[in-house]
Amino acid sequence: MRPFLERPARRQLYSDSTTNELSLREHYVVVTKDEDFVDTFLLRHEPYKLLLIATGNITNDDLERLFQHNLESIIQAFNECDFIELQRTALICRL
Repeated sequence: MRPFLERPARRQLYSDSTTNELSLREHYVVVTKDEDFVDTFLLRHEPYKLLLIATGNITNDDLERLFQHNLESIIQAFNECDFIELQRTALICRL
């Protein structure tokens, strides 16, 4: 598992199913705020790994700081879990 994937310079939009297929094929972690991915994960164990951002409204700067502060813990947690929830004050291994 690659710990970090750079965002492409040009934003590409994919359907949820295409995102899941890509995640499964390439062993990518899907990072999302979208609860639909949680439902799909619980029903079909797709995508490959899921990081749910459960912070409520948050500025981009605060979100970036939250990732920087928790990145090593997130990487370690994915060694044990396939579904992780990142909150403002907690990192929770769901499955």
